[in-house]
Amino acid sequence: MTEPIYRHPEDYDLEHEGDTADIDFFVGLLERWKPKRLLELACGSGRVTLPLTGKGIEIGCTVTGLELAPEMLAEAQRRRKEASEEVRTNLSLIEGDMRTWQADKPYDLILSPCSSMCHLLTLEDQLLAWKRAYTNLAPGGRFVVDVSMPNLAVYADSFTTPPRSIVEIDRDTTDPETGTRLLRYRTTRYAAHEQRARTRFIYDTFVTQGRQDHFISDYESHGYFPREMQLLFLHANFEIEVVFGDYRGRPLGPTSGQMITVGIKR
Repeated sequence: MTEPIYRHPEDYDLEHEGDTADIDFFVGLLERWKPKRLLELACGSGRVTLPLTGKGIEIGCTVTGLELAPEMLAEAQRRRKEASEEVRTNLSLIEGDMRTWQADKPYDLILSPCSSMCHLLTLEDQLLAWKRAYTNLAPGGRFVVDVSMPNLAVYADSFTTPPRSIVEIDRDTTDPETGTRLLRYRTTRYAAHEQRARTRFIYDTFVTQGRQDHFISDYESHGYFPREMQLLFLHANFEIEVVFGDYRGRPLGPTSGQMITVGIKR
């Protein structure tokens, strides 16, 4: 959780400017299941957390956000402080590690949005996180893990001899209020034997006077495949309820961009 982008919460939010499909999806899950207590793992700057809290107020559900990176947690706390009294009452933000943090009272729903589980690079860390989620759930509670499906087309250049890393612009967003523009470039190398993508993100942010900031974030992520994901849930003693392939709630298929797995505590 030490990648430079997490030390730049304002750029992280600009990177996700206009991304609301996942938020709408998770808010819809709350509306459907109506839990009383919700835990969001790796809540970051609160991009998903605040809308979840708004829905939680409507249905009588309290929300807890767990975050390890201090800069991201500080931004989430700033947003909470500036929110309404209802939001401040309904939302708790805690610094903690999803692999080890133990709740004093179980939750009905635990969410892991935005491929946060891809930060867990080893099988040991993955098993710890899944088992900890199980212990932090009430019987019958749900654990929802959202990760991007491995993009094999992007990884193809890693298998050439010698391996190639193509630079692409994959983000170009502008803050509608400040006019700040962010360009994100990336190169990707994939190590198939580790199921690990090594991505170099290059960030440029611009204001009207010219370039404002420039930094590099070297990012490693684990690529999950469907049966591997199922085995993690089953090994932690979850029953798999459903697997979605996108934020529209369609089943996982050969062209799905997401893999959103829902497990129920037996």
